[in-house]
Amino acid sequence: MRSLSQLSAFCLAAASLVAANSSGGSACRTRNVDVAVVGGGASGAYAAVRLKEDYKKKVVLIEKEKRLGGHVAEYNDPVTGIRFEYGVSQFNDYGPARAFFQRLGVTPGAPRRNPLTQQFVDFKSGARVNYTAAAAADTAAAFQKFLAAVAPFEEYILPGYWDFPPPGRIPADLLLPFSQFVKKYDIYAAALTIFEVTGFGAGDWDHALTLYLLSTFPHPMIRAFVGNGTLFVPETQRNQDVYDAIQVHLKDEVLYNSTVEKSDRKPNGHTLWVRDSFGGGCTIIQAKKLILAIEPTPANMKPFELDAKEQGVFSKFKYMVVHVGLLTHPSLPLGGSLVNLPPAAANSYLALPKPTLIPRFDHLGLNATVFRSMVIGNGSLSVAQAQGQVTSSINALIAAGSLPSPGSGGIQFKAWSNHGYMHAHFSADDIRKGYIQKLYGLQGHRGTWWTGGAFSMQLQAVLWAFDDVLLDRMYG
Repeated sequence: MRSLSQLSAFCLAAASLVAANSSGGSACRTRNVDVAVVGGGASGAYAAVRLKEDYKKKVVLIEKEKRLGGHVAEYNDPVTGIRFEYGVSQFNDYGPARAFFQRLGVTPGAPRRNPLTQQFVDFKSGARVNYTAAAAADTAAAFQKFLAAVAPFEEYILPGYWDFPPPGRIPADLLLPFSQFVKKYDIYAAALTIFEVTGFGAGDWDHALTLYLLSTFPHPMIRAFVGNGTLFVPETQRNQDVYDAIQVHLKDEVLYNSTVEKSDRKPNGHTLWVRDSFGGGCTIIQAKKLILAIEPTPANMKPFELDAKEQGVFSKFKYMVVHVGLLTHPSLPLGGSLVNLPPAAANSYLALPKPTLIPRFDHLGLNATVFRSMVIGNGSLSVAQAQGQVTSSINALIAAGSLPSPGSGGIQFKAWSNHGYMHAHFSADDIRKGYIQKLYGLQGHRGTWWTGGAFSMQLQAVLWAFDDVLLDRMYG
């Protein structure tokens, strides 16, 4: 039973929402649903469609932005009219992905290729690095060895950790720092490609577990590099088309620009107080079940009043912070990619930059001067700090003579997206203590179900496959 003070807090929260909306002449509206889904990124949007159309459930999807799609990001240049994709780049042909495109009426096509000339430079000193890339045949052979080495682990980690081995039976390779795994299986020739594509999300390879490298560069990605898997995008080359189509399917089931301010979670039903941050309106949602499709960070979880069991698991997570943006600068080479490597890379394929890091500056082509950049850090990393890192790196490259002096003009940030906390991971010791099992033990606890990158990985197709398992367990 809740205390008087707790009940008073809930009443005050609801009252404040009503008061905030009183200027519009109406009180909070109430919605009764079977399932409330919080978060309209890949996981939440997909789950809402399946709940509505396949499970015939009354659903509401609560999304803080004015659109669905999460890490999908695009920029439409107002001068040239050119559209640039700079968030999600492509979709793996894994699990339900192709069938979901068909359901949505989105035609898949091949990703646009933009061949670039690579230059290897140290973004700290600005100096060029005498790096010799592995021969194509050696890289291909290394990827084959990589796939063979990790093939036995696929059942443990895809599309989630539902069947992860209990403590005492965890394969030792999964808890190896990935640099040691590379050495053990002699896959040095694949290292830079893994790092450049998505492997930087694992952080410092001297400490990042192979398990979590495989969550940033999983089996479907490896198969694509050995020719046994495909990647695709909408035929229009516009990834937001997928989520615009989802919006059409869901219609009024989505509350945009909305956040949960307070909740009362119980095993047999939930009450959520939701505010529309754009128009000031409010909604009180009564839901039989709750799906949280957002990262379980302290800030995100504040409205949901975690209990000791939930806090005990989520407090063990460590995160990376990811920023991605578009910029122009007159010194950056058109048709080029500047790859960030430390000087030691001249003698070692495993000499890679450590967080906070910028992997590359990539020209996006399309007869434009726009470059894409990512900034990856541990812990907190503000937009100002991330953009400052980009600026200081370009200045270092110019000062060292690796880039020409611009003469006039400087950096312009055209678009920027703070993806926030991503790539949640436990320590090896905590995994040996059963924290992956404890994490999954939260499914259904207090009538709440969990999805998203912290429970699976960041690839959209894998997240959709994870949802298929989740929804089957909720209603199977």
